[in-house]
This record gives sequence, C-alpha cells and structure tokens, in this order.
Amino acid sequence: MKKLKVLLGMLVAFLPILVLGTIGTVLDGGTLLGGMLITLGYVLSILITGIMLKRQGSSWRDIGLVRPKSWLRTIVLVIGTVIALTAISLAILNIAQLIPGAAGINVSRYNPLQGNLPLLLLYILLAWTTITFGEEMMYRAFLITQLGEIFQGAKLRWVLALIFSSVIFGLIHFYQGPLGIVNTFLVGILFGAVYLRSERNLWITIIAHGLFNTLSFVLMFYGI
Repeated sequence: MKKLKVLLGMLVAFLPILVLGTIGTVLDGGTLLGGMLITLGYVLSILITGIMLKRQGSSWRDIGLVRPKSWLRTIVLVIGTVIALTAISLAILNIAQLIPGAAGINVSRYNPLQGNLPLLLLYILLAWTTITFGEEMMYRAFLITQLGEIFQGAKLRWVLALIFSSVIFGLIHFYQGPLGIVNTFLVGILFGAVYLRSERNLWITIIAHGLFNTLSFVLMFYGI
C-alpha cells in the first residue's frame, strides 16, 4: 500500500510536466508559446512536489537542495562532471557518424537560436532557472528518492532507482529522436550517480547542467 501511494504521488507530481510538456513539444518547444508551456509545467511540478514533501515531513533541502559542506569540492566535481558530460555527447555523435543512415540527435527545435541574440539570452536565463533546477530537482532529487522507496528491500535498490530514473529522463526527451533518448539516458546515469555518490549534493549537477546547456546554446547561436 505504501509503495502504491508513493507511485501515485510521483504521477501527480509529474502530471504538469507530462501534460504541458507534451503540448508544448507538439506545438514546438522552440517557439515562445511552446517554451512557456514546458516551463510552466516544470514550475507547477516543483510547487506540487514541494507541497507533497512538506506533508511527508520533508523538504527540498532534505533531498539535496542545501548548501554544500565544501564549495571547493563541489566546483571540482562540477568540472569533472562537465568533462564527463562532454565526453558522453561527443562519443554519441561519433558513434552516429559510424552507423550508415543513422539519424543524429534532433535539435531542430533550437534552430531559431542561430544568430538570434535576444533568444540566446532568454535560453541562457532558462538554462539557469527552470531547465537546470526543474530537471535536477524533479528527475534527480525527487524521482531517485521516490524510486528508492519503491525499490526498498531490493539488494540493488539505488542502482534500480538510478536506472529507472534515467530511462524516464531519456524518454521525456523523445523529441530529440532515438539517439537523443540514448544520450539523455546516459546523461541521467551520470548525473544520478554524481548525485548519489556526493551524498545528494544537488548543486553539482545543477551547476554542471547549467554550464553545459549554456555552452550548447552559445554554439547553436553561432550555427555550430
């Protein structure tokens, strides 16, 4: 009964992301309306999840959104995470080039970014707000913690939570195509592992995620 309650709570928490995110993606997440709907979905999910955590006698601070014990260690781990993240993405792109007829990661929704400075600044703002905080708070801190409750008693409890959360994280990026799903799945594994191994220091993945997205948006601005 407890596990069913946890599962239902997860569905309620992610409902805004699933509904508004899907609508926004169908309308084209690269447009202002589509982007606003996706952003609104994350904001509502974070608010709903915060209320749920409070009712459980917990909070975002309890699952990772707390000041790190050492900012120096956090920054060092951020650098290592960004390097690993870059290596994963480059490896996926190189593998795609070796497979005849294989489609690359679909980032066409970001085509309007090229040469558009106001849009670039908006995306960078989102990169450090709803995108990073929203995804890391929901898919790493909340989802892994809740899946850990569902798999409680299993020998590989946190490994299963890490894998399942990463599968969900990959599938939510379906608009990037099959290769994009694989890429974001691996990113989810990396971020989830860092989150768990760092005693749930969510700031490492938040900062690394923000830096990587900012770099990606700048490259897209210049047509790379």
